Amino acid sequence: MPRKTPNKTLRLRLIVTSILWVVVTLFTAGFLLVYLFQSHIERSFDRLLSSNLDELVAASEIDVTGSVNLPWRPADPRFNRPHSGWYWHIILEGRVVAKSISFWGAALTIKEPKQSGRAQIQEITGPRNVRLRALVQKIRFPGDDRAFTFVVAGPASDIERDVWAFAGTVISTLSFLGISLFGVVIFQVSFGLKPLRSIRKALSDIRTGRSSKLTGAFPMEVQPVISELNDLLSYNAALLDRARTQVGNLAHSLKNPLTVIGNEAREVKGRRGALIRKQLQSVNENIDRYLSRARISGASVLGTRTGALEVLKDLKFSMNLLYKDRDLNIQVADFENLSFQGDAQDFEEMLGNIMDNACKWSRGAVSVKAELDNGRLRISVEDDGPGIPEEMRAEVLKRGLRMDEKMPGTGLGLGIARDIAELYRGSLELGRSSLGGLSVKLTLPAAQ
Repeated sequence: MPRKTPNKTLRLRLIVTSILWVVVTLFTAGFLLVYLFQSHIERSFDRLLSSNLDELVAASEIDVTGSVNLPWRPADPRFNRPHSGWYWHIILEGRVVAKSISFWGAALTIKEPKQSGRAQIQEITGPRNVRLRALVQKIRFPGDDRAFTFVVAGPASDIERDVWAFAGTVISTLSFLGISLFGVVIFQVSFGLKPLRSIRKALSDIRTGRSSKLTGAFPMEVQPVISELNDLLSYNAALLDRARTQVGNLAHSLKNPLTVIGNEAREVKGRRGALIRKQLQSVNENIDRYLSRARISGASVLGTRTGALEVLKDLKFSMNLLYKDRDLNIQVADFENLSFQGDAQDFEEMLGNIMDNACKWSRGAVSVKAELDNGRLRISVEDDGPGIPEEMRAEVLKRGLRMDEKMPGTGLGLGIARDIAELYRGSLELGRSSLGGLSVKLTLPAAQ
């Protein structure tokens, strides 16, 4: 049996591909959320810097001496705490003319804009090597030709802290969502493939003989396939019945002319008559053998199941009638829970030939036993007759050799039984019986 590999498992392929899409989607969504949140935080931070810068500009006055005076300073208390990370200063002609208390003797190095106008965002390094995000704008006051550079800066770590906190929340939330989606995917795939498991069970029921067609409620996407399979099974069974009928008709149409020829051949004397009768017997034997094989149907039919007990009861009754003058003791073991996975006619023909051979040669005792062994039905038929020498057993099965020409029959019974068994992937073996005669062991597939 070939080893199952992941690429051959439809359920695993669906689950893996679905989970990969979920992972990619959640990762992309998480990345976009964090990116958008970071952009939002940066804009909010820049608006705060712009508000502080506007307040600083509004508080700046130029006195009569041209110096900058600040009647009030930006209200944010962080500008008054040393090395808080929040700083402002005013530059005129490369010289700091005013700055926040938070500098505590330090200074900022920026790139001064070349022209007055729109404020610029700059990433700079502040005191104690702290990364700062600074808003820089060059402004000219009315009536003054000089350009003042106003700088307001805050720690970039505030932005990073908020972004990392949000990213942690996003990761934990999306991870929980991903695990939930994994469970949903597994459930969805399992639920979606449930009809396939139902089909497999229905096919198993057909193969083991519990049903003759696919039954059950299937989705409309699968129902056309179910209908086609049921039609195919019905068509196959109809063809098989027709073939068996034609084979039976062929057997009858051949037997009658051959019987007439045989009767006429008895009138022919001498060697020619003996030769004709011998060849005619060979023809009859081959017809019996090959027509028996042609009538075998169960090996190619799904859903065939035969209870062993019913067949054995009928055969025992028939053998007792057929050999009633012999007063045979035919012992049949309990076959109540045993079934053959195949056609009843084939099973009856195999056991009938074997039991007929045992009764024919028995001195008075015939035993039929059976057991179930690893899905195989093993039947043993023994008698207390003369048996068959070991060196002749293969020839008996191969050519239908008759041990005693005085006994009726063609000598093909055991060979036909073996042929049928082999078509069911079974076997027939000859051995020495514990009763002293021949032991025939028949192995066939058992119906579960």
